Order: sequence, then structure tokens, then C-alpha cells
Amino acid sequence: MTKSDARTGEDSSSRRQGTPTPDEIRAQLRSILASPIFHSSRRGQQFIEYVVERALAGDVGALKERTIAVEVFGRSPDSGLAEDSIVRVGAREVRKRLAQYYMTPDGAAAPIVMDLPSGSYVPEFRYAAAAHSPVIKETPASLPDRPAAEPQPLPAGRAVAKSRSPLLIAIPVVAVLGVIAFLMLRPAGADPRTKDFQKFWAPALDSSTPLLIGVGHPIVYQPSTRASRLSASRTPPTPVPIQAPLNLKPNELDGSDIVPVLNQFVGFGDMVAANEVSQMMARHSRSVRVLLASSIPFADLRQSPVYLIGSLSNRWSMELGQNWQFQFQWTPEHKPIIIDTATHKQWTMDANDDGSAPEDYSLICRIRNSPTGGLLIVSAGIKQFGTEAAGRILAQPVELSQILGKMPAGWEDKNLQIVLRTRIIGNTPAQPEVVASHVW
Repeated sequence: MTKSDARTGEDSSSRRQGTPTPDEIRAQLRSILASPIFHSSRRGQQFIEYVVERALAGDVGALKERTIAVEVFGRSPDSGLAEDSIVRVGAREVRKRLAQYYMTPDGAAAPIVMDLPSGSYVPEFRYAAAAHSPVIKETPASLPDRPAAEPQPLPAGRAVAKSRSPLLIAIPVVAVLGVIAFLMLRPAGADPRTKDFQKFWAPALDSSTPLLIGVGHPIVYQPSTRASRLSASRTPPTPVPIQAPLNLKPNELDGSDIVPVLNQFVGFGDMVAANEVSQMMARHSRSVRVLLASSIPFADLRQSPVYLIGSLSNRWSMELGQNWQFQFQWTPEHKPIIIDTATHKQWTMDANDDGSAPEDYSLICRIRNSPTGGLLIVSAGIKQFGTEAAGRILAQPVELSQILGKMPAGWEDKNLQIVLRTRIIGNTPAQPEVVASHVW
């Protein structure tokens, strides 16, 4: 080795014992974002990219819950976060996905280890070699010269002392990493805090058939061709031809201009609920089938565990729930409500003309002996906010277990209904709270 080579080697070794450079960290970030582990989670990508770039910019003050809620998740700066756990949930998801990434071949070979310590939103970076204790071994060049000798037989009963093999040194390191990976990737049921979540979903997780998800099918009204053309003639052109509100006077429309469209659209809250539960099932290595409820024949409902999303827009939710104590109904004024048919108590919400509302109510049902002959789970809100909140809570092991922990003993072998109230903050549902339940 030349002096130049030796000096280069020393510089490289010294650098790798310190903190990775920003360019090295950004290169590792690109690899993480492009990996299958993160590619399927837009929220996870946005979260980790934001915290890494803020950390590299030295702006650690931006790595606070409120700032992340505003910058990453679009929350209003004036919104309250006491009941909104979206940042904490996002951080847990990123930690889990990072652990999964570093268990893959690409992650195991990565030169940079990126971590988001528990209880903090400030990422940490280190060279992969720094995660392990250095292994020092003597090389032939460092040994004193001595003549070769013929191997001598060992006396009986003598123990042989050998230098520790690098493989033997690596075994404890691998064991420690295995324990860490197990703790982060273990199934929900292995955590005492999530045992009730496991009981709730057990029939679906233990089933040999995919979970059948039936999504609501709202009726959407669109303008007639005549009304659309008239509006377009008055709308100034834009660089990007996107949808725009109708530019018409009230007296220019009549009943023929309002065209109902059936079985072609899905509400946003329904989509979020289906996505959250689908990802939860995937984490447990279980598959799902997602269909519009209107296209599912009853015979298919009898062949799988079923999860129905939506209430008044879901044919099967309404038909199968006719005998339940908590039901969705219309008032004489055509206002949607959840009603307790035993006490006649009602839960409703006041929505504005633009669809916004200060709160929403939703219903979660878990029916063991349903007309389908198997497990039936329903989650639905009066509006999309409640549907989104109920769907999210069903996929959150700790949060759902906290709710189920307040139910009467033995609920897992009975039918269960839970009414939830959810505050709406900036058109986003906060964490819901239980207002009523029924077990039978």
C-alpha cells in the first residue's frame, strides 16, 4: 500500500466513524423512499422526508408535533391537537416501516442507518458499521516472525484455548438485532396492550378466506350535458383543465339538469376506512377483496368474514341491521340519525351547506351470529367524517383495545355495537370517544 493509499484509507475510516454527510443521508433517504416498504405509504414518505430535511437544515425547532401536523398533514395552525393523534400515529408507522426496511436485503446492506427514536421527532443517522462493536483481529503482518513447527499432539484432557472467531462475536449482535426486530414487528396480539384488538379481529385473521370489504355506493348527482356546456361557455380557460364549479344562475336549471349517477363513486371516508383495514390485514399477512356493496350477492357474504363500510349508502349495512338496537334511520325531515331503538335516544349532527360540520357520530358493529352465518363487522358515520374515524380506529391496535377494554367481560363471544362521537377539526376527524354501547 502506498502512502497515498494509506492516507485515503485512514480518511475513509475516520469519516465512517463519525456522522454521515448530508449527501450520504439524502442518498440513503432516496433508497428508503423508493423501497417497497415505504412506496405503499404516501403518509410515511412525507413524514420521514420532512423530518430528515428539517434535521439536515438544522431546523430542529420545526420537529414538533404541532409544526408537523400543519406542514405534513395539512392541519390548521389554530386547530387543537389534544384529541388529534395523527402525528403520533404517523411517527409510529415510520418507526415500524424503518424496522421492516432494515430487515430486507437492501436495508441490511445499506451504508447508513436512519432511526426515529421513540418519543422524539428528530431523526438520527449513523454509519451501519457504527451500529456494531468493532471486531479487531491480528493479521499475519502484525505477528512476530517465528519458525514453522510441526503440529504436536495434545495431551489427553487438555482444553484448547482459541481466539474468538468473528462469527462468534457476530452472533450476540445478530441476536440483539433479532430481539429488536421482533419487538417492533411482532403481531398486535403479542402486545398486552392490544389483546382486545386481536380478539375483535380473530375470526377474520384466523380465516382461510379473504376478508370481504363491501364499500358504500352513494348516489352522486351531476349536471346534464346542456348545463355543463352552458357553464363552460362562461368559465374562463385555465392553464390546467380541471373541474370547476357550475357557473349558472339558479333559474337556468331545472329538474332535468340534475342527473343521478348510481354505483360509480365511493365516498372519501369509505375509501380511507377500506385502505386502513386493508393495510392492517396486510400487516398480518391476510388478503382482502374490496367491492361495491351493491355488486355483492348475498351468497358471497356467506363465504367469507365480512366488513361493511357506510350506512345509508350501503345496501347490506341497512338490510342486515334492521333488528339491531342501534340503527341508522331518516327523520321525517329527511335528516340522517343514529337511534337507540330501545330508548329512542338519537344522535345527529348539523352540517353546513358545503358539507362541513363541527362533529359527527359513527357506529361500529361486530356481529358474531349474523344472517351471513359468520363474522360481520360494520363501521359507518352519519357523514364521511364519522366513517373515516371509525375505519381508522378499527385498524389501530392500541386505540381499539382501549375502547374494547371498557366493554363488559365476555364481549368477544357476543354481538357488540358501539356509538362514537368525533370532533371535526379543519374537515379532519379527531380521535373518537364512546358515547354508548350494547352487548348481547
